[in-house]
Amino acid sequence: PTDPIEAAIYSRYGDRMRLFTSGGSLKLKNLRGNIKATTSGGNIDGESISDDLDTHTSGGNISLRDLSCNLETSTSGGNIDVEMKELFKYVSITNSSGNVDLRMPGDKGVDLKLRGDKIKTSSFNNFSGSVEDDRIDGKLNGGGSSVKVNAGSGKINLSLTK
Repeated sequence: PTDPIEAAIYSRYGDRMRLFTSGGSLKLKNLRGNIKATTSGGNIDGESISDDLDTHTSGGNISLRDLSCNLETSTSGGNIDVEMKELFKYVSITNSSGNVDLRMPGDKGVDLKLRGDKIKTSSFNNFSGSVEDDRIDGKLNGGGSSVKVNAGSGKINLSLTK
């Protein structure tokens, strides 16, 4: 039997990158540009990415750290852990059944739309909108960047950093 292929990309600068695999895991590090990375079943691990990141897996976990980019990410069955260093226009995170942990700056204007089985957050300052156990809709610090998280039947943990 063959082992799944693990693809690793380490680059400082780039315009546009596309990476697809049908079963291996993806490691993305020190990337800048328009990045699209998709796997059918492996995990996705990313660090120090800027500009635009669009990354998806059908069944693995997603772990993304030190991001300064627009982000669109999803998995059907694993957990998602995202640390945003800086917010740009949008963050969109979708998960059918696993949990989502999101850490992001708390001093920026954000339009929040969160959906999950249960949502846990650090305390909000300067928030207007509605907060319920399974959904949050509103504006943080007057609104701005769009942050949408849909965890399906999973839980969401939102932490605001300084």
